[in-house]
Amino acid sequence: MSNNQYSLKVYISDGSLALLKEYGYRLCIAKEVNGKFNVVFQGVNKLLFQNTFRFEDRYRVFGTNTFSDGALIEASTKKNPILGGLETTLSSAGVFSTASGAVDPAAGFTVHNQYTDPIHFGVDALVGSGYSSIYVAEKPVLSGDVFLAPKKKLMVWFEQDLEADMMISRAITNAIRLDFTSTSDITINYTAPANAPAKGVWSYGPLVVLGQTYHPETNTFSLTQTILPTAEELVQLTKLLQLEPPSESGGHLAITNGDARGKKIGRRFRGRLRVYRFICGIG
Repeated sequence: MSNNQYSLKVYISDGSLALLKEYGYRLCIAKEVNGKFNVVFQGVNKLLFQNTFRFEDRYRVFGTNTFSDGALIEASTKKNPILGGLETTLSSAGVFSTASGAVDPAAGFTVHNQYTDPIHFGVDALVGSGYSSIYVAEKPVLSGDVFLAPKKKLMVWFEQDLEADMMISRAITNAIRLDFTSTSDITINYTAPANAPAKGVWSYGPLVVLGQTYHPETNTFSLTQTILPTAEELVQLTKLLQLEPPSESGGHLAITNGDARGKKIGRRFRGRLRVYRFICGIG
């Protein structure tokens, strides 16, 4: 993957996925430009357990006559392809020149604006195989140079009434911010309580799905009974690890003195055994 390409994976727990779809929530992504997240870059309602987004720092610049919170963007000029480090001119007639200069993916780009009426400059970015808007200047500008600086920073959240290419000017709540400046791949996951699908917990990494249940209220996981060891399996485990099995009346798993091998194994698995003891109610 080249320096201007990066990928995001979003995992959603089964219970949260069903509720988010039932109540009409979309997975929203915004990209930072000039220090702001003010356009919905992606607004996805066709969600699954694993959702992958691939981005590339290839842009298009355009002009629009308005910025309005909650409205979809309508470009008033043609959309002009551009890359970081390049510059283009919007003529007094409202026509963009072909972008030129030395490409620098980490840099922003400049519009030399000769158009004399008020205009808002906007930016599209490449996601997957198509472009989507990432920014519109909230205030119009007159003639003069305009510098636009997209960053490899995303904000991700769930919301009901937003969709791609929609302008936003209010604060976003319960979002996770991601910085791809020094990485090309980030994986996150989301789990929400049953009574509040949009007020869940964002975490880094994939969901742990093999028999684990997440409890947002206590920020803990529990193992489902189907993968817990049976009493017979616990006895076999204690033999393998040189342990004293719990008595029928309920006792503690204890590491015996054993031989050197037993001590080594005991130290290695002590942490894991604490988990079994806690879950099984034996210590």
